[in-house]
Amino acid sequence: MIDFHCHLLPGLDDGPETMDESLAMALALQNAGFKTIYCTPHAMKGYYDADNKAVLSAISDLRTRLKDENINLEILPGREYYLDEFLGSYLKQPLPLGKTKYIMIEIPNYVLSSRFIKEAFFRIKCGGFIPMIAHPERCRLFAVPKKKTISLSWLSSAKNKTSGSKTKEHSLINYLKEIGCAFQGNIGSFEGLYGAEVQKTAEYLKETKVITHYGTDAHSLQAITRLNMEPMNLELKT
Repeated sequence: MIDFHCHLLPGLDDGPETMDESLAMALALQNAGFKTIYCTPHAMKGYYDADNKAVLSAISDLRTRLKDENINLEILPGREYYLDEFLGSYLKQPLPLGKTKYIMIEIPNYVLSSRFIKEAFFRIKCGGFIPMIAHPERCRLFAVPKKKTISLSWLSSAKNKTSGSKTKEHSLINYLKEIGCAFQGNIGSFEGLYGAEVQKTAEYLKETKVITHYGTDAHSLQAITRLNMEPMNLELKT
C-alpha cells in the first residue's frame, strides 16, 4: 500500500518532534500494510519554514534509522504547499513527490475564489508539474450541499459562453480535472474523523471518481492507530 500524504519526518512541522516518534509511526504504518510513504511536511511561510535541503536531510536520516531498526518502508520526499501569496516563491524550486511530477497543494478554507485557485493551478501545470490537491473533502469550496440532488456542477459560480451563444456552467472540480490535477483523499475522512459533512463529501468524491490518490495525513502515532485501513486496501495499492 502507498501513503501519498504523511507527516512522518521529525522536527519539521506539526508532526513528530523526535526521531523516536517517527520510528514508532513508521512501525505502525508497516504493521498496517504500507510499503511506500511520501513524507510531506508543511511548507507554510512564517510557520513551517524548513527548506528542501532540510527535508532531504531528514529523509536521509530517517532512512538510516529505519534500516537500523529493520523497518521495511520506502520513504520518499515531498512537501505540502499552502496555497497563499507565498506559493509562487516556493515553487521556483519545488520539491515534488519523489520522482513524480506531483506537487501537493493544500487549499485553505479562507480561499473562496475559484478564479484564484484556477490561475494558481494552471501556472503549476504550465511549469511542467501536476497539482495534487490535499484532502479536497475538507475544503469548503468542494463541500457537498445538503440537498439530496447532487451533481458536479454544484460548485459553479461563473457562467462561460460557448459557441452557439449557449451558456454552460463549469464547476471548479471539473476545471481542475480537465487540466489534469490529482486529488488526494484522507483515509480518516471516510471514517468521520473530521466530521459528518467531510465524510459525506469524501464519499461523494470517491463515488464520482474524483479522488485519485489516498493518504493517512498522519501527524502522530495516535493518528495512525485510529485509522481502519482494511476497507481502503484496494485503493491504497496504487
